[in-house]
Amino acid sequence: MRCRGLWELAQGRPLPRRFVVLGAGKTAMDTCIWLLQSGTPADAITWVMPRDSWVVNRLTTQNGPEFFQEAIGGQADQMQAFAEARSIDDLYLRLEACGSLLRIDRGRMPTMFHLATLSQAEVDELRRIRNVVRLGRVKAIDAGGMQLEQGEVAIAPGALFVDCTASAVQFKEAAPVFQGSRIVVQLLRAPLVAFSAALTAHVEAHCDDEAHKNRLCKPVPFPRTPADYARTVAVNMGNQLQWGQDAALRQWIRQCRLDAFGRLTSGVDKADAEKQALLARLKTQSQAAAANLPRLLAAAAAG
Repeated sequence: MRCRGLWELAQGRPLPRRFVVLGAGKTAMDTCIWLLQSGTPADAITWVMPRDSWVVNRLTTQNGPEFFQEAIGGQADQMQAFAEARSIDDLYLRLEACGSLLRIDRGRMPTMFHLATLSQAEVDELRRIRNVVRLGRVKAIDAGGMQLEQGEVAIAPGALFVDCTASAVQFKEAAPVFQGSRIVVQLLRAPLVAFSAALTAHVEAHCDDEAHKNRLCKPVPFPRTPADYARTVAVNMGNQLQWGQDAALRQWIRQCRLDAFGRLTSGVDKADAEKQALLARLKTQSQAAAANLPRLLAAAAAG
């Protein structure tokens, strides 16, 4: 996509001298990065950010064999953070310290976490934007500027507003996946949407008992706030435990191209001492994390 694309949004008017990006989620982040990389000066961008967000470090999500240390070692680090954290804030500071998570403004504790994923270089780009408006959501826009929940901001004439406030996720209460002749497709391993759908189809095709199918397919809640993530991880781990007890399903997951991390770990040479040590550490820390998760869930519930 060339820079001309946004110019066309102005419908033949003079080229915008300023951009106002509305929203704090992944779409807004990508828009700001695109503008910067297309040559827009950082001081020509106003970013309306109702909430700061934690983001996943993209380096830890790479599933190629050359990223084994970053991916599997990163998972072990994350589990260690869950195992040792004593509060939700402590958890996130540990996740940041080990490189699993990033935040754009290191002087603020984010209040949003939707599993948005960025590289360190992308975060560095976003830190160049200094004109960040933190006055809540926009209530109205007119020729004079913006009216927000907590104040007003004047905007220079000719600015192009880019609305990135729509949510990509429709938050609903979890329901049984299998309901007689009806299948309610939901997230079974966060954040892998395609894998979750494929696993649902596999279970439907190979299992007859509805109760057993629902034990294998417990919906994973998508996080909204930092406190929600402990619950997400707890259900993720519970599902993984159920799958591991079903030999046929376990074998299918290992061969599924949508679960590249499973293939990455199952293909490790038994003679590779370094990688085997990482896998052993991941297992140990996962067990410790599972033991500490009830404490974190209680802390999250207490607010």
